[in-house]
Amino acid sequence: MSDLQCAARIIVVNPPGLGDVAWLASSLAREKATAVYAADDVPDTGPVESLADDLGVPSHLGHGDLADGTSGLEEIVDRHRGETAVVVRGGGAVQPVLILVDADGQTVSPLT
Repeated sequence: MSDLQCAARIIVVNPPGLGDVAWLASSLAREKATAVYAADDVPDTGPVESLADDLGVPSHLGHGDLADGTSGLEEIVDRHRGETAVVVRGGGAVQPVLILVDADGQTVSPLT
């Protein structure tokens, strides 16, 4: 049986990846994100708000625990089926990653 439900595209950015928000926003513009979410473990939400403003989408700050497998991330996935959302959460990676989530599970790959 094929998966008829569209995948959610979640772009995960860690705080070190917010060093140059203008560059990040220009590189993410082609993804047509619909919202930017910030987990509770993001120490400075100023760059998150700037990223959302630069992308022209709403920001949702203090959105709880957005680690893999949490109910917070699952809620975002369910809300954004067939869309792209940006999730900023704690971590040390500088480069964003893309998580595709559908009924068959998830795949993680570098954002190219």
